[in-house]
Amino acid sequence: MKKSTFNTASAIALAAAALAGPAVAQQATAVEEVIVTAQRSSQNLQQVPLAVTGYSGAFLEKSKIEDFNDLRTRTPSLTFEQFAPGQPRYTIRGIGGGGGVAVFVDDVYMGQPSMSSVEFVDLERVEVLRGPQGTLFGRNATGGAIAFFTEKPGSDYRVKAKATVGNYDLKSLSALISGPVSDVLSAKISVIAREHSGYAFNETTGRDIEDETLAAARAALRFRPNDDWDIQLNIDGSTRRGTAPWWDLMIEAPKSAGKSNPEPRRGRNHPDDGYADIDNAGVSLNANWDSPIGTFTSITAFRNTQSHNRANTTGLLVAPLSDVANRRVNFHTLFIQQADQKAEQFSQELRLAADLGDRFKWIGGLYYYQDDGVANRLTDYRFYSFGPTPVDGRYAYASTNETKAFAAFMSGTFALTEQLKLQAGIRWSHDEKDHTTVASGKNFSGFRDGGVSVPGYSAASSADWSAWTPTASINYQVTPDVFVYGTISRGFKSGGFSDGDSEKQSILRPFNPEFVWNYETGARTEWFDRRLRVNATAFYMDYTDLQVSVFTQLAPNLPAVLVSGNAGKAKIKGFELEWNAVPIEGLNLYGNYTRTESEISALISGANNLAGKKIPRAPENKFFMGASLARDFGGMTATGRVDYTYQSDYFSSINNVPSERVLAQENWDAGLTMGPAGGAWSVEVWGKNLANELHVVSISDILGDAFANYAPPRTYGVTLSYRH
Repeated sequence: MKKSTFNTASAIALAAAALAGPAVAQQATAVEEVIVTAQRSSQNLQQVPLAVTGYSGAFLEKSKIEDFNDLRTRTPSLTFEQFAPGQPRYTIRGIGGGGGVAVFVDDVYMGQPSMSSVEFVDLERVEVLRGPQGTLFGRNATGGAIAFFTEKPGSDYRVKAKATVGNYDLKSLSALISGPVSDVLSAKISVIAREHSGYAFNETTGRDIEDETLAAARAALRFRPNDDWDIQLNIDGSTRRGTAPWWDLMIEAPKSAGKSNPEPRRGRNHPDDGYADIDNAGVSLNANWDSPIGTFTSITAFRNTQSHNRANTTGLLVAPLSDVANRRVNFHTLFIQQADQKAEQFSQELRLAADLGDRFKWIGGLYYYQDDGVANRLTDYRFYSFGPTPVDGRYAYASTNETKAFAAFMSGTFALTEQLKLQAGIRWSHDEKDHTTVASGKNFSGFRDGGVSVPGYSAASSADWSAWTPTASINYQVTPDVFVYGTISRGFKSGGFSDGDSEKQSILRPFNPEFVWNYETGARTEWFDRRLRVNATAFYMDYTDLQVSVFTQLAPNLPAVLVSGNAGKAKIKGFELEWNAVPIEGLNLYGNYTRTESEISALISGANNLAGKKIPRAPENKFFMGASLARDFGGMTATGRVDYTYQSDYFSSINNVPSERVLAQENWDAGLTMGPAGGAWSVEVWGKNLANELHVVSISDILGDAFANYAPPRTYGVTLSYRH
């Protein structure tokens, strides 16, 4: 740990501790009770037979959790990478990356990565479900699911507002107004506007890079004509504008000396700052009817997304070298990558939840999903390393994809005794995909059709898959404060097609779904009148049919080429420990620890045997610890907070090459909040990444060079809040 980091964090912690004088108002004396809907019904988190971490809206606010980067530092087994804004990759227990972790907002599945850019403005809670959720949540939930729930308008008037200023010219304003319109109708509207300057600097253009300007709004109308009906219409929209992410040559190939910038966040770059623009909009109708036979739920949703990204993913200035003789050395490799994507989706879910007597509860439903997307991916390249003259050009892949998915599911819980319960469920899923890719331009590696060189190609294909994903568990309420369970579950990640490949046959040949079996046991415990909560989970996962790019013989007497397909098996095992304690009035200690061990048991890629290598994006050790202390004095309330995260190193790709190793990271965040005791307003001084560590978000190897982009540097500011 850097000394400056320790001093900064310690100073805030000591300031909070100094407030621990005689209290004049009652503070929290027990850990917070968290209600989740991880099994499609409201339950105390301590009685849910699966691994789930729940965050209340109040905890999100006081802990300054404002985006996925904040969420991943505090959540067991969760990692988060982002190649560019709108291209996130979530991983839970080593499963995910290009899909495998499903994201939901108000029970609506976000089918495109750019749709999952959720603003943490009016959230009631966030639930992170770890392990396969194939029965109740469906496809693409092999690693787990992340569910966001926004605040519902009700019969009480509520007003919230926040204003923030900080370094990097940060300015943010957000507000929420909610309340009744009539006896049966209530409404809500929330808005946010935020901007900051860039975290990096392009010396070629003389401008900042990685800046952001964002605006988003969400509105809801809730109709409750009587106690049996609850109908809510949700509408949201957001727009994000900014320059491209900064890519730094973090590790140089042996013959690349002198190519990197001296400072990771500053240096020479292409005279094009690029862009990263995202527009999202959606509407959903969530209806619940408490009928004589059970609760009917209907969720109808439509969403639209557009994302436009352009970035120099090698982070280098492109200019001829003065030493012409050295052009044969690997200098000044350039890749400018551009992606323009549009997608629309429609989904409909119908559920019925009912009690059959006092001992049996069940839920069943039907689900339909349709997604239509268009993507254009363009690459400009220039190499000064393969001869006396540069090698340059542009190639593009234009693709369309239509997905239709159908599912039927059912889950039931039977109480053998008041304490002992059995639970079982199953889901049948069917996916249909139609896909077309057109390749054109000058590809530096050329285009091929069955190994034969072609100037370009047009490839159209379709495929469908079906899968059964069961789950079974047993749980026992040992005492009112001790709950144990064991679960077996299966998940699958849908098959599909490659969006871009130099070999046409790779586009025509679909890759099949991935499957995983999860064996899990856990204990949920509370002690000392709910002053201490300790939850533990152990898991073993059997992962098959990995979706990877492998060398494949497509035709006799032709060399093997790189093709997207299914190959190999992997084993993942580990345990997760979470704790929360209130040892004295107003003091809250919380944290978690994750141990994950993974190994590829069988996978051949060309001449490479990858057996024995580790699953990418799965650090063996992840540790989070935090403390907050609240005290009232002189009519004021003060709360100090310090959070620490450690994450061991991991590989960003399945090849486990040294240049794609993400080194261990640690992070300190802190805050100090003050305001009138029981008052409506407060002011917080906060800081993130206090040590100003260089946290790698994504890293990739190109011709022996490793290019990386980074999480934000040290940020700090002041937030004024009002709540009524």
